[in-house]
Amino acid sequence: MQYGLIVDLRAIQDYIFASNRLKDNIGASYLVKHLFDDIDNGDGFCGGGNLFRLCKDEDEVKEIIRNLSIKVYEKCPGLSFSACYIPDFDLDKYQESMSRLQLKLHTEKNSRIQQTTLPSYGINTQCSSSVYAAELVCETAPDTGDLVSRVIHAKRQASTQAVSEAQKIYREALGDTFILPENFEDLGQDKGNESFIAVVHIDGNQIGELFQKQKSFSEGKALSKRIDDACDKAFKGMLALAVDQISNGKWKHYIKRLKKTGDKYYLPIRPLFIGGDDITFISEGRLGLSLAMDFMDRFKELLEDMDVSSSAGIALAKTNYPFYQIHKLAGMLCRSAKNKRKEQRSNLDYLDFHVINSSVNQDLAEVRKTYYRLGDGRNLCKRPFSSTDMGLMIQNAECMDKNWPNSKIKELRSILYQTSDQSAAFEAQRKSRVDLKLPATGFDPFTETLFVNNETIFLDMIELIEMLPLEDSK
Repeated sequence: MQYGLIVDLRAIQDYIFASNRLKDNIGASYLVKHLFDDIDNGDGFCGGGNLFRLCKDEDEVKEIIRNLSIKVYEKCPGLSFSACYIPDFDLDKYQESMSRLQLKLHTEKNSRIQQTTLPSYGINTQCSSSVYAAELVCETAPDTGDLVSRVIHAKRQASTQAVSEAQKIYREALGDTFILPENFEDLGQDKGNESFIAVVHIDGNQIGELFQKQKSFSEGKALSKRIDDACDKAFKGMLALAVDQISNGKWKHYIKRLKKTGDKYYLPIRPLFIGGDDITFISEGRLGLSLAMDFMDRFKELLEDMDVSSSAGIALAKTNYPFYQIHKLAGMLCRSAKNKRKEQRSNLDYLDFHVINSSVNQDLAEVRKTYYRLGDGRNLCKRPFSSTDMGLMIQNAECMDKNWPNSKIKELRSILYQTSDQSAAFEAQRKSRVDLKLPATGFDPFTETLFVNNETIFLDMIELIEMLPLEDSK
């Protein structure tokens, strides 16, 4: 009798991004990536925090689950997983057997609350970097007496291996000039001015449905490998583009900002999690959107025959803003882009973005309602955009930045929040000047007016100006 086993890591994003220290996040990502390394995947496949395995008997199933449990407890405290298995996994009826297994997993995840770490009860000293109770002195800085939980301790121990591994993986793309940063402050921000970082979260669209359509184990395994390979190649290609643009192209301006260690510069980009079709990376604020679009184009092209698309959320915030909140917003923005794509019934990539200027503890929809909708019902936010429309929006934003005086751009931003009469007065003034033509190519009739059906694209366009890479002349 053949058994089918599925293991699903729970709350991966929360585990990786719970800390405001980049090294903690890097180490956590490494632990997640290598959790299944000791399992022979000859009769299975894994990706994106999931493992599927064919087992010859129940004893083999229980041995795998037991070993994973021990590894999590000893090496990855704070990480948790759900595991389910079924007997009589029939490869000749692969789709039916996999559906039964997925249903059992879904039921288990919804019925069990896992607690794998020691909470703080108020009488404990609290970990300096998490909500957990302190248990150990931090080994990476023992002289400071920094007290940390086992969760943070494990992540920091893994961070050294993670940094070394990433440098080897991306050596070709980074060339002889760059290395990946290990601290948020090494992302090429402009010291002395407001400096921003971008958190980019990208997720494939309907990949789960694609796996459900696979008719055999070999097809499922091949699809898993192909998606992993496409994601890896797309990210390496994106890094190589950034290296080229910064070293020789229109992003050369950034070479003036970048910190050095030895004879190498820190590249203003850092991958944090790459698992299957799920990817999160950080960058200097102005690079996030352009890098996201490049990755999505490459990923789509590599899987062109399967008509695969993806959605992205790009969140910008000041460097010292709580990182967990930035990442949380990036996830909300990615879901917003996915929902817009479904609503439009489109097979294109979709993107949403937001610049954090206040607390984002509330839901994204509430933020948009509070800050982007006027009392008279006019809507100042038209995003998310498809990749095609985002490309046009970027062209128009560049046009406005180049041809409009900064004073007029600021005035337009203010006018958009004013009454309809004030907007009409500004439009009358604008139309009398040849140099203030509305840059709205591809978005008729916005070429003639600020609002169409109580909506405008111009606040999105103005905010995009602050998200575009600076050229050498800037």
